[in-house]
Amino acid sequence: MGMAASQARLLTLTARIHDVEYQAQSIQNAKVQLSTQQDQVYEDYQKALDATTLTFTAIDPQSGTQSTLTANFNNLFSVNKATAAGNSDYALFDSKGKVVVDENLYHGYKMFKDLELDNESPYTFAMYMICGDAIDFEDSNIIQGEADGIYQNYCTTDEKLSELYDAIMDILIEYGDYDPEDINDTNCIAGLDDEEYNNVMAQYNEAMNNYLYYIYSNNAYASEMYANITGEAPEDFNSDMFNYYVKMFNVIEQSGGCISIESFNGINNNDAKNDSEWLTNMIQSGIMTIEVINQDKNTGKVTLSGTSPASNESLQYTTTTQIDKAALAKAEAKYEHDLKLIDKKDKQFDLDLSKLETERTALTTQYDSVKKVIEDNIDRTFGIFS
Repeated sequence: MGMAASQARLLTLTARIHDVEYQAQSIQNAKVQLSTQQDQVYEDYQKALDATTLTFTAIDPQSGTQSTLTANFNNLFSVNKATAAGNSDYALFDSKGKVVVDENLYHGYKMFKDLELDNESPYTFAMYMICGDAIDFEDSNIIQGEADGIYQNYCTTDEKLSELYDAIMDILIEYGDYDPEDINDTNCIAGLDDEEYNNVMAQYNEAMNNYLYYIYSNNAYASEMYANITGEAPEDFNSDMFNYYVKMFNVIEQSGGCISIESFNGINNNDAKNDSEWLTNMIQSGIMTIEVINQDKNTGKVTLSGTSPASNESLQYTTTTQIDKAALAKAEAKYEHDLKLIDKKDKQFDLDLSKLETERTALTTQYDSVKKVIEDNIDRTFGIFS
């Protein structure tokens, strides 16, 4: 091998050895990153195990059996909600203070308000929601007429009903020119300054609310009206659904409006009304809040009180895997899958390193051999001139 050829070969081997060493170093760095990735996978797994879900204690109204349910919108806030222990009713509010309702209630409320009824009330709204097309709400007195019919049928046998009716009439009688057949006729309340008029109307509205609440909270009366309006059997009247709409109308009115739960669809392709993770995140981050709906048993009036999973006897944050074995199985499957991928990469890296080491050993042997040839040539050359 000539001197020039040997030196060229030596440079080629040197370059290849450096390249092999660089590749080996890169693989070593990748293995370190793989170790870090494995730590992250384990951390993610631990987070999944430690994840919390908003839950509530539900009770079966028939058997009294209690259970822990995931607190998604449908389970906790919709018309089909489960019964919470302690019979608490809850409402969900967005960051602007509007109550979040299901799509049917949202559109029903808007359509009802557009009717601009003269005798609008929570009970009229509730009948509107459960009777649907059976009510012609162009006749704004239909619900009031049914209530008056109850009075006519039962005033002689129901002393409390008569007292509440008379309380309304006493206010109207005081002002003289009224229609004795129509307790909804407030035209006689006239000739007063604004403050006096407002005071009288407040008394009238209070008396009317007490009268209507007494009728509609009596399931026998309410179911009879429902049957008269719809033609259905009285036993088909759903008092729980009716009471839900009464409460929610009051809550919406107090909150200044409502927003549909479907407005929050699409976040990570979610269906917000069934997404417990989304609801948990909204509550934990403070973007949404939960309030307890309190209803006075004597007047039906609704008030709201703040609550949180830390203070409420029914609501709580529960470790996800304690109530959701599917979540645990999913977390375990992901953990095992990710570990297998990491292990596969690690074995490939070890194989590549072994190949590179074999190649490096061969290159080093060749390098030493060529270097020895060059050194021998140099020694011979200088020996001739010595």
